[in-house]
Amino acid sequence: MAKEADTPQGGNSGSARRRRKNRNNNSSNQTNDSAAKGGATYVKMPKSTAAALAEPSGSEPSTPTVTGTPRSVSQVEVRSQELASAILKTNLLDKELGVIKVAPLAAGRVKRRRWFIAGLVFGGLAALSGILYANPTKSVHIDRMHGMLGDFDFLSILPESLLPDDFIQDITRLLSLDSIGGDSATSTVNYSKGDFQPALTLVGEEKLEKVHNVILIPGIISSGLESWSTANCSRPYFRQRLWGTSTMFKAILLDKECWVQHMMLDKKTGLDPPGIKLRAAKGLDAADYFITGYWIWGKAIENLAVLGYDSNDMALAAYDWRLSYHDLERRDQYFSTLKSQIEVALKSTGKKTVLVTHSMGSQVTQYFMKWVESKKGGNGGDSWVNEHIEALVNLAGTPLGVPKTLSSLLSGEQRETVQPLANYLLDHFMNRNELARVFRSWTGLTSLLPKGGNAVWGDLLGAPDDISSDDTAPEMVSYGAQIRFDDGSSLLPNQTMDDALQLLTRVLDKDALRLLQRDYMYGVFRTQEEMDSHADDHRVWTNPLQHQLPNAPNMTIFCLYGHGATTERAYYYTADNTDSVDDLREEAGTPALRIDKRQRAHLENVDIGIVHGEGDGTVPLLSLGYMCASGWRKPLYNPHGVRIVTREFIHNPLAAFKDIRGGAGASDHINILGNYDVTADMLRIVSGRGHTVEDQFSSDILKYAERINIP
Repeated sequence: MAKEADTPQGGNSGSARRRRKNRNNNSSNQTNDSAAKGGATYVKMPKSTAAALAEPSGSEPSTPTVTGTPRSVSQVEVRSQELASAILKTNLLDKELGVIKVAPLAAGRVKRRRWFIAGLVFGGLAALSGILYANPTKSVHIDRMHGMLGDFDFLSILPESLLPDDFIQDITRLLSLDSIGGDSATSTVNYSKGDFQPALTLVGEEKLEKVHNVILIPGIISSGLESWSTANCSRPYFRQRLWGTSTMFKAILLDKECWVQHMMLDKKTGLDPPGIKLRAAKGLDAADYFITGYWIWGKAIENLAVLGYDSNDMALAAYDWRLSYHDLERRDQYFSTLKSQIEVALKSTGKKTVLVTHSMGSQVTQYFMKWVESKKGGNGGDSWVNEHIEALVNLAGTPLGVPKTLSSLLSGEQRETVQPLANYLLDHFMNRNELARVFRSWTGLTSLLPKGGNAVWGDLLGAPDDISSDDTAPEMVSYGAQIRFDDGSSLLPNQTMDDALQLLTRVLDKDALRLLQRDYMYGVFRTQEEMDSHADDHRVWTNPLQHQLPNAPNMTIFCLYGHGATTERAYYYTADNTDSVDDLREEAGTPALRIDKRQRAHLENVDIGIVHGEGDGTVPLLSLGYMCASGWRKPLYNPHGVRIVTREFIHNPLAAFKDIRGGAGASDHINILGNYDVTADMLRIVSGRGHTVEDQFSSDILKYAERINIP
């Protein structure tokens, strides 16, 4: 009987669903055998209590019988009396304890009830979040909500084995107060890890090993930004990342005004607003993952580690991407720090450094190489780059800018200017006025405006990358008009790239325009005299068509990028409540210009007002490839013979249900950082095998380059 008292626990070590099923089956079996076991449902009790109930008071312990030996009739009668007595005592104990015997629910009903409860809870939380968002100043209610969520176990209301454990844990961590503190620099997060490929294969087959020092330079919005402010609304976020990690999402949802105050730069200075201090996170984890599970540099770091790299010979040079490059040095001494880091690495190891950049990081590096040579910058002299840098590896670089930057600044329509994970929140919880104010304050964003003007991007007669359509195919609109007005609501004609940049100067307020003109130039130099006269002008150091590559004949520039993904190339616009061009200047209020999202079914390459072209999903092919395939192979822009290697990779993702990031064959703008072949080339370069990496073309970039009239 002691053994039987513990039996109803189920005894199955499988999943929770199987345990519930077994408990139901056990209960049913016990009901059918009640005459033998004394009831349909048992209450678990200590073994000593069960034994006391099973053994009549004052009786002698029963004598075990030898297996196969039949009991005597008297022994059977005695045992039956003992069993009946035990059943009677169990029933009396049930009455004293108030035990109610209830038939178990069917498994299907249990599942439906649990989903119903889960729906009620999440629906209530969504409604509560909406109320708090509408009035985020009610901090007392927000604190109560945080307290409730911090103690709430979401796992307990969801059907087991229906969702992955790590996903449910991420949701719980995202909503709980404790995860705010968990985003600090000292916390640890269990990120999902890859399979360390292709490094493991290459180490075995090609005997790759670390040779050169490596510095990773991320792109725009990749680096985490953490708060160092100690006043007013900043205090709860001290040393928390307001860009990147779950703190960002919670701040936008529950404390939007405070988040916007931190993310905007001062309109007058282009630096921190008074009382606000936001700084780039430091170390490899500053840009390895944007949020739990969403890798950026994580896979590259894993592969480099297989070759033997660690934090002593591999670094990530994170920066505050909101700032102009001029202000990066003025406020953070970013380029001075980078110069010292490279010099120390050469002295300690005797090896040059390989700079691996992504997206906007390629422009940061271009600026750095001109800054370090200039007497008005790092004053390293003409030979510094050749003596210290082995190679520059541009992954999805943006040498000639990105057209979608123009739409972000013109009308506050960011599309995918930010990370896809952040895109949803910004698009649904901030209006165009708020987005435009934030974007226009970021002087680093204006560095990504398209460069080269009509010479690169075309005019009203056509563009170098225009695709002609045959008689049977739908019409293909030309890319030569960067901004089109065709609804009759505007006084403006269609705009070429030169016109569109001039239009932007009419839209920006006087402070934003002043900072833009202080920091950048977007044209084309065609003579050596122009190059010489602007050699120390920091405004041209981000424009490869207005400065020359450094005196580094021993250095190689590798351009690795993807193509074959639909990419924003031009736009249809309309203007609201505009009687004259002067109405476009917006000191305040919602931007008058906006993308015209009307359907144009007769145009094959137009969707909701966006004219799509060839590229990596973010950067058009002209910007990705022209300088690498043509521009930097001309003496005017590369007078010292820096070796240029261009390698293109067709975007070949897996189906989303197999890998939401596209898998090892994806080469779109962000996921190229996990592309198998791209990573293999990077590993060969840092291992001293860069001479084996040669040109590889698979797009029409060479044909497009021939149509660009630049000497």
